[in-house]
Amino acid sequence: MFVEVTSPGWAFWRAMVDTCIGLIVGTLYTFVGIIVVGIVGEEALSSLYWQIDLDPLFRASMGVFLLAAALLAALVPVVVVAERFAALRAVEAAALENPDAVPQHSLRQTLQASPAALLQKTGTVMFWCVVGLGALLALGVLFTEDLREDAVSWVALLVIAVLAAGAAAVRRLGRRAVERVGPRMSTQWSRWKRLVPLAERRDADRRDAAMRTVVPRWLAVPSARTVGRIAKILLTATLLSLATFMLSVFMRQQCRTCDPVYWDEPIENGIDVLSLTSGAAIAMCAALGIVAWLGGVVLQFSRERALVRWVSDGVPRRVDTSLVESLLAGNRSMVRLQIGLSVVGAGALIVGTGAIWADWTAMDARWPLVAAVVLIASGFVIGWADSRRRRRERQLARDALFPGDVGRRGDATTRGRAIATGIQD
Repeated sequence: MFVEVTSPGWAFWRAMVDTCIGLIVGTLYTFVGIIVVGIVGEEALSSLYWQIDLDPLFRASMGVFLLAAALLAALVPVVVVAERFAALRAVEAAALENPDAVPQHSLRQTLQASPAALLQKTGTVMFWCVVGLGALLALGVLFTEDLREDAVSWVALLVIAVLAAGAAAVRRLGRRAVERVGPRMSTQWSRWKRLVPLAERRDADRRDAAMRTVVPRWLAVPSARTVGRIAKILLTATLLSLATFMLSVFMRQQCRTCDPVYWDEPIENGIDVLSLTSGAAIAMCAALGIVAWLGGVVLQFSRERALVRWVSDGVPRRVDTSLVESLLAGNRSMVRLQIGLSVVGAGALIVGTGAIWADWTAMDARWPLVAAVVLIASGFVIGWADSRRRRRERQLARDALFPGDVGRRGDATTRGRAIATGIQD
């Protein structure tokens, strides 16, 4: 049978991973937002832009963005590796408690490779990146007299050598961990290969034996197709707005080192209008995206509550499993909220730190930083606290609806291979 597997340790690290996802997305959104607002302000609203003096804030925030990107690149792989080791311990404990139980597909998907494989890959990527950077600097020192006489160059080479040694150590550690964890992974993969087809057949038999039930309206309206169409329209509008905006930038400056191009009227005014309208369109798409995201969170939460009330009596039911798949295999509403709070928190953290670096007096930088900490911490607590309720509610639905191995995607061939192996999409 399929069971919802969790543990306090895995729930903690899963919440950490979701927070990191939000921080990554928020950092990228902030980067794009600074570029768009900076260019639109300088091109079309120059008087207001320079009156508020946003330029030093944005320049400092770009430096914060680079630092945040570097920190996330170094820390996120470590968090993901810790989450996957916690997931492995959770499925091992569940197997001891119930040898015939199969974890949910999302958890098996997490463990389709050794938890330490990412650590090994991270060490490899870091090693070659650092070696490449060191090689370029070494060539500069070799052929440039000023660099050879500068002590900073030699200190930088020493630091790069230390970083390369550390990356190599991480790679070796990951390789040894993969070898050490290999037998444990093989045990679980073998179990899943044997048990997944049996659990699928059992759920199918119980589903066929149950009485067909009319699907409540809250599961079918709005349909997934309608929601998908709205998302595609918003995405298309956003991409068109970005393309128009980039066209206005290209017409003004063809490359980073090129001098700005000034056109005769009315093309000159046309570029300003194009920058302003495309920037406004991007802002409108962003606002509509936020509204759509909030609506999606509310809809998901309402459906989760209604599903629990519907299946709480434990009466077996037969419904179209595609209607409940997102509620059993997708992100929970609280996890979506957690990621959204982390996105906003990342933006506030970058802008607030940039204001401090730039000594920007138009805003008290302490408030954005306090808001960032509160938003990120609140999101983490919300996602972490939802773990136990998520397991209970999803298990209730599995026991009443017998949905099988929900969460797999792809054509029939892929699904058949997933049943055969138990670990692939």
